[in-house]
Amino acid sequence: MDSLFTINTCKTYGCRNLGLATSPDYQWPDYRLGYPALHCQACGSYPPLFNKEEFQHWATTYLSRHAQEHGHFCPACFRTGIIRYGHNPGGNQRLQCQHCRKVWTPKRQRITPTTPPEAICSVPFIVDFQGALTAQKLYFLFSFDAIRGNIIHLSSNFSPDKPGDSLHYRWKGIYPIASDHHNIIQRVALKERQFLQRSQFDEIQYGPADLKRNARGAFLRPVITAHAHFRVLKIRFPDVSIHVVAHECFLRGAVITAWSEQFRHRRASLWFVEDNIVDENSTDAWRLMGKTWHGWWQNQWQLWQQGQNQKMVCLLTDTHQEKGGEIDLTASRLFFHWLSQQVEFQQAPRYSAAHLTHRMQALAEQYNARFV
Repeated sequence: MDSLFTINTCKTYGCRNLGLATSPDYQWPDYRLGYPALHCQACGSYPPLFNKEEFQHWATTYLSRHAQEHGHFCPACFRTGIIRYGHNPGGNQRLQCQHCRKVWTPKRQRITPTTPPEAICSVPFIVDFQGALTAQKLYFLFSFDAIRGNIIHLSSNFSPDKPGDSLHYRWKGIYPIASDHHNIIQRVALKERQFLQRSQFDEIQYGPADLKRNARGAFLRPVITAHAHFRVLKIRFPDVSIHVVAHECFLRGAVITAWSEQFRHRRASLWFVEDNIVDENSTDAWRLMGKTWHGWWQNQWQLWQQGQNQKMVCLLTDTHQEKGGEIDLTASRLFFHWLSQQVEFQQAPRYSAAHLTHRMQALAEQYNARFV
């Protein structure tokens, strides 16, 4: 169970220490890059160090709350051996963990179990909310069944509990640079340059996020949200073999840490995707147009074209290189198009961060009803 909270670890694909909490190859803290990092001498990487006690304390609460709410796994030991255990006096289904015998009644009663996905597509989404000022920004992370299209988990970086000080998101007044460049190759190159300009790779500045005075809760660094988000998915879907993420470097680190055993044994693939979809109805075959290399690690990107549509995909592992034409963000794009048409979402700038998080969860359930 400690692996659920392993966050200070090597995150380099192909390294023997990938996902291992301890190794004789580790040295820390190392300040060579200007921030406290873990130095993995086996591969030479310098992943940033986190306060593991603060992360474990907050993540335990997060996972337990999710389990109490949805019943996907045990809120005490976080295992998935769950059986039905009668009903409470109100007629709601109770559950029992077969490992620790914990009994509880999920707040949201499940209608049908979720079919494990073959591939998970994960995309961030930033929404305005009403806080200390108007147009404050809430960071969401959505994960979809990449093939069926339903939402399998969503998180926001709003926390109803006060996290440890090192986990807080602090906006420094730096607005993110727009990366919607018309030339998709230049867009990828621009994002990679932005990663290098950060104080550390995972320290993003996505916009202001201040609560109203006396409002409860706090905002997490998006990298912390991502690590907890993928821990939930790892518990529920431990054997998923294909991961597709929007082009953001710390999403790669969060995914590869959560499923580190699968990646260490080369049983899973991980992809970055950037796309420029002009014609959603095109049925033309995708054609490989060429390859480019970008970023700190000089990752290889494939450029694909489908009529007026373009996408760039980057395989971050050494498996399934030939599947580039099948990799995309379609599931997320279809949802965000649907979401933009919902009146409740259009009113998002009027909601508090807590209320907006609840409304997005309700909208996700409404969207998923289309797949039942």
